[in-house]
Amino acid sequence: MLGLAAVLLACTALGGRADARPEHQLKLCGGYYALCAASTCTPTGKTITVNVSGGGTAKYPEAECTCPIESGEAIADVVGGNMRGSCKPAAEGEVWSLYDPKKEIPQAITGWVPTGPAAQAPVLTCSKDLNLGHQLANCFSFACNDERYVNGVPVASCYCPIGEAPDGTAVAPHTTFVTQAGQGDDGYCAERPVGGPASVP
Repeated sequence: MLGLAAVLLACTALGGRADARPEHQLKLCGGYYALCAASTCTPTGKTITVNVSGGGTAKYPEAECTCPIESGEAIADVVGGNMRGSCKPAAEGEVWSLYDPKKEIPQAITGWVPTGPAAQAPVLTCSKDLNLGHQLANCFSFACNDERYVNGVPVASCYCPIGEAPDGTAVAPHTTFVTQAGQGDDGYCAERPVGGPASVP
């Protein structure tokens, strides 16, 4: 069964639609949001609490990911990540990290250029043979703050779990995953990219 993030990324590439499992509550949220699909992340040394599909929570190592801020409608799982059942941010000055199927995303690796070839964000498949599945960062439906501008692009710091699938379960090391980070360079599979497992048990 495809992981939710992988399904959403596949929709980007294939132009299809995705139906979520009943444990997810996908909604379109309007306004400002962070788009982390092409970001890489740095461990904070802390843990983060995540919602588990079907109820309960779990803790994972936390990463900080710098993500561009966009506006408009984007996909959220309002019972996933660390969301609280609605699109409303948990605190003033926060935005949610949501998903929007875009082919161009400002990225740190190209100086946050907003459009054109330097903003291209093709889907990259990171093979299970790399043994890096447990190092991906899942930012879907997590809170972000510290909004600022870098080279004229608004960005936020998003705090995301490392090695967690969108349903709250752990990702095994030998798991194929997908990301839009790295502009197709599979060296970025080892840079804790934001992504999701291509398949889960």
